[in-house]
Amino acid sequence: MKPPFRADHVGSLLRPESLLEARERWKDEALGPDELRQREDAAIAEAVRKQEAVGLKSVTDGEYRRESFHFDFISRIGGIETNFTI
Repeated sequence: MKPPFRADHVGSLLRPESLLEARERWKDEALGPDELRQREDAAIAEAVRKQEAVGLKSVTDGEYRRESFHFDFISRIGGIETNFTI
């Protein structure tokens, strides 16, 4: 029986603790960019496995490589200067 609703996955998945720790170590320069990339790859592979396991037809990388949607986006647009003071 087809359900009477449709569900789509959009946005970021919660990052695993191991990835959050790797990001912090990278920011502190205790982890190199190649090792961070390897850890991101492993976390993404696990996220994809979990999405497939629950039957999602379309899976995402969970946006695990993004720091934040708006700052990552804005930083790639020319002619915009950011000021993070509040």
